[in-house]
Amino acid sequence: MSFEKILSHSSIHSFLTENKLTKPTHIQEQVIPDFLKGKSVNVIAKTGSGKTLAFALPICELLKFDEEDFPVTPTKENAGRPRAVILAPTRELGTQLFKVFKSISHHAKMRIRLLAGGEGAKTNHLLSRDHFDVLIATPGRLSSALKKKELNLKNTKYLIMDEADQLLDMGFRKDLVNIYGSTDASLVHVGLFSATSSESLSEFCKTVFADIEFSEYNMGDKNKLTQSVRTFNIYVTDKEKNQMTEAFIKNQAKGRGIIFVNKHETVDALALLMNEKFPKIKVHSLHGEMEAKDRKKNYDRFLKESGILISTDITARGMHIDDLVWVMNYDLPFEAVYYIHRCGRVGRMQTEGFVYNLVTPKDANIVMRINEAIRNQTAMKLTSFDESKFNALKAKAAPKIKTKIEKKKEQLEELKAKVTGKKKAKSEKKHLKTIKSSSTPRYKRTEKQSAKKSPAKKAGGRSTSNHKVTNRR
Repeated sequence: MSFEKILSHSSIHSFLTENKLTKPTHIQEQVIPDFLKGKSVNVIAKTGSGKTLAFALPICELLKFDEEDFPVTPTKENAGRPRAVILAPTRELGTQLFKVFKSISHHAKMRIRLLAGGEGAKTNHLLSRDHFDVLIATPGRLSSALKKKELNLKNTKYLIMDEADQLLDMGFRKDLVNIYGSTDASLVHVGLFSATSSESLSEFCKTVFADIEFSEYNMGDKNKLTQSVRTFNIYVTDKEKNQMTEAFIKNQAKGRGIIFVNKHETVDALALLMNEKFPKIKVHSLHGEMEAKDRKKNYDRFLKESGILISTDITARGMHIDDLVWVMNYDLPFEAVYYIHRCGRVGRMQTEGFVYNLVTPKDANIVMRINEAIRNQTAMKLTSFDESKFNALKAKAAPKIKTKIEKKKEQLEELKAKVTGKKKAKSEKKHLKTIKSSSTPRYKRTEKQSAKKSPAKKAGGRSTSNHKVTNRR
């Protein structure tokens, strides 16, 4: 099935043509027709499956047809009243969604606005006097604007919760209840989209959305990584993490990549270290404790300048970064589900991606939970830290310690090879061996005479007798 068979507005076709999109993904083929029919949907599908366009395309088409059937004249009364609201857990994901809708609106001539941290203190006030069609927002900022009556959702027909399970896990429940309560329940259609399911989301649907009949799309590939992701496990101790990361960046890291850690303190410390070690490489940092404007600046720089981003799980969910080649889990995440989301940043849209995991002795429990989450993907399984095996491999890989004499001999041999242009002959090697084992530099006693011991030697004195010698050169 082609996009042309499920979407009909000319402006949407124009967007698809420009971006060379002809065939929908499996989830898009399932969800878009039902959404166009006015159904509320609850979608759980793996990362990189095309969930964003599964709601962005039908929303823009529906709004365009509404606009043509019921033209709206901008007035003071309908200012600050979006017709569609898209909720994202982080400003980074919100910014990404904003760019997707803006690219569609370039053809559909729609007004898109973003309400998130780092957008300036006057954003809410300006939006209250603005006329726009789609609002992309983080729950906290939108809920605050609604309480201050700076925005109104009574005209909102489509409410989307992207990464719905994370919205709840991050503590936005009260904000989500307030946002949904501010809409006209008889008018709004709800869309829930996530890569993983959770008990909190199921409970939320049964209570807050009790009156909504969702079309469920729980794809069989949930909680899975794409098959184009190649995983490598590196077994280290905690003390060796920085050294291994440095060696990896120096010898292995090619192209744009993300290093995931668990704590914001680790982000700052590792970024400082890597900037010192690699002044020519663009190293960026991102975590939730940063000021919103700093987060925006750092993330925008990473997108523009490429390089390496050191981040907490703030960029693990829903983010699509062009040309992202690899992901390193400096720390394995506290929860298995975040391993799936982190690794899902690469290998998207059938491109090849690489995941490198630093596995330490303390990771045994999380390794077990991760393997349960990806149990059907043998190529991506983790192995617990085996100390005896690790020490054996480490000893085997350790370079042989050479004496100063041995090093000097190698240097002289290399120098001689450069001068003569040839390797040592076998007879020369034998002669060197003889010299090494003899107390006399160039000669050696005959076997018969060597077997006899001098009387003086027996007495502890020095022999003065003459010995017949043979030149063994």
